[in-house]
Amino acid sequence: MKKFYIETYGCQMNEYDSLLASKILENDATPTQSATEADIILINTCAVRENAHQKVYNRLRELGHLHKKGAKIGVLGCMAQNLREDLLYENLPIDFIMGPDGLRNLASAIQDAPTHDEKKHSFLTLSRTETYDDIVPSFEHHMRDRENKTTAFVTIQRGCNNFCAFCVVPYTRGRERSRPAESIADEVKKLVERGVKSVVLLGQNVNSYAYESFRFVNLIEILLQKTQIERIYFTSPHPKDFPIELIDLMAHEPRFCNQVHLPLQAGSDATLKRMKRNYTRAEFLKIVENIRTRVEDVAISTDTIVGFPGESDADFRETLDAMELADFDSAFMFAYSERKGTIAKRLYPDDVPEEEKKARLAELIDRQLKRSLRNNKRYIGRVVDAMVETPSRRNVQEFVARMTNGRKVIFLPDSSLKTTPGEHVRLKIFDATSQTLKGSVVHG
Repeated sequence: MKKFYIETYGCQMNEYDSLLASKILENDATPTQSATEADIILINTCAVRENAHQKVYNRLRELGHLHKKGAKIGVLGCMAQNLREDLLYENLPIDFIMGPDGLRNLASAIQDAPTHDEKKHSFLTLSRTETYDDIVPSFEHHMRDRENKTTAFVTIQRGCNNFCAFCVVPYTRGRERSRPAESIADEVKKLVERGVKSVVLLGQNVNSYAYESFRFVNLIEILLQKTQIERIYFTSPHPKDFPIELIDLMAHEPRFCNQVHLPLQAGSDATLKRMKRNYTRAEFLKIVENIRTRVEDVAISTDTIVGFPGESDADFRETLDAMELADFDSAFMFAYSERKGTIAKRLYPDDVPEEEKKARLAELIDRQLKRSLRNNKRYIGRVVDAMVETPSRRNVQEFVARMTNGRKVIFLPDSSLKTTPGEHVRLKIFDATSQTLKGSVVHG
């Protein structure tokens, strides 16, 4: 049989799509961990950041010598959907491009891939219904390239209806559609049977999940009732789809974990309006207040963009202030860069100088790291329960465990302690950085 190799860039949704691609291909080919051994090379791409584009272009050029030797190369995912002309007509070693909804065509695309002097093929139709509800990755697919065997990522929803001004997702992944609740529950059950302890539910706007009469809160209830999964997480939600019922379920169900990723994007109402985020600063901070007052020991993270078109220094200062008021435990922070096909690209000049973007981003990161360190230091002296995940990368004698709120604890086990992934340990925190806690084993 032919061998295939998949390389994935971007978000966890892309990682899950690579699992689907692998499952679809395995009827006709076998996976390999080396591009040099592969007859078929698939690059699954992201269209969110400029550096992701450049990485893919550079990687394709690196693979050119394998293409000349006869390997078929396909570009999958959001970049294929968004930059189709660039990929098709630039002198790149590509045989076909395929959007996120085209994976069912993989087998035929590979069989019918053109010779290198023929026109490249494209599969870029977007669907309005869930495309892969009958294709469920197995435990082996989930864990093939994962060091952490206790956690799996499960896609429940695709696409987005929000059309935020800076985002390409509605154009690259189409409109929102959700998987059947039973299909999701069956996938989680099978993962639990193989030892998975935690699942992270994925979607472009995960908490807008809607299938027939089921909404996101109903799906969580079904997973709690019908599976034995120990921990349920989710990412990424939109603040407009965060009802009190969901917060209260998290407050009262220990298995629905006390970790929330809540993208702020900007703390100025003027900037939020231009971003088309459909909430105000005050509305966002009220959601944060509800979460913090109702959910014990919750950790909240966020996404933030600086330098969006029209952002003044006063707007930026409002973002800094909102970040402090929300008291985020961690954050993904970026400088704005134009994306082809977005509303912002069409409507707004990219008028914040690059040097100013860099300065604002540096200040934002510096303040968040200090905030993260301050929040982590609050745990020093406390005894916490954590689940063992993997050996530490920096010191193989140490292990990484995770609290239900997502905080990582590094600890050195003793001879009497099991360090099997999935086991629970009690740890007394004695030190902290902005990223992790350090703990020692507590017996009894």
